[in-house]
Amino acid sequence: MIHWLLLLILALPLPAFAATPLVADLSNYRIDIDSGFNGTRIFLFGARNDNGDIVVVVRGPVKDYMVRKKQEIAGIWINRERMKFFNVPDFYAIASSKPLEEMTSAALMKQLGIGQDNLLVSPGDAWSKANFDQFEDAFLRHQLNRKLYMSQPEKVSFMGETLFKTVVEFPDDIPPGNYTAEIYLLSDNEVVGMQSTPIKVVKSGLDAFLFFYAHQHPGLYGLTAVFLAVFIGWAASRVFEKI
Repeated sequence: MIHWLLLLILALPLPAFAATPLVADLSNYRIDIDSGFNGTRIFLFGARNDNGDIVVVVRGPVKDYMVRKKQEIAGIWINRERMKFFNVPDFYAIASSKPLEEMTSAALMKQLGIGQDNLLVSPGDAWSKANFDQFEDAFLRHQLNRKLYMSQPEKVSFMGETLFKTVVEFPDDIPPGNYTAEIYLLSDNEVVGMQSTPIKVVKSGLDAFLFFYAHQHPGLYGLTAVFLAVFIGWAASRVFEKI
């Protein structure tokens, strides 16, 4: 009901909306992760006041990744070559009103970081294109297997000429942190309108306490884990002695 009410508000011919090429909103700006969390979805809806195609990109917290390539030597698999990628989004979802290759130039897509092929940057000229592609493919497969990246963009659907909507799926193991939902209106190889909306993913309940404890006090967390393991082992042995 709230979603449709907001769509009706967006459809009103208000001067503020008429002056803006693009306006959009989300059904939720915060995702709470607890022990019972099994994934969720956020609805995105909006209106365009100019002609063009809609692209939605949701990026998760950025981090550096080290990808290693194993090689068999004398019957033993060891790490040999490696490549580090910097400032890569740990979550990446995309939706578009039509296939990306039909929208705009590849140069603009690369500049905006739209599309998985435009997320990773080669660390230097010393790496050949073929070698870089191997590490890039390995990283993308890893993220796809974790369901943190999408194999295909979701569909942005239009309701008439102005209103649009889509849905973003979040798996059960999304990392906490600050996310952004970027909405682009593209026309004639140009960005006609753009809006960026933050999304916060946080742990709650006991999970939040353990996450904070482990990251802010790793030494105490390790000692606590060892103590609990020893205590549980001792308690179990005492129980079996009485049986």
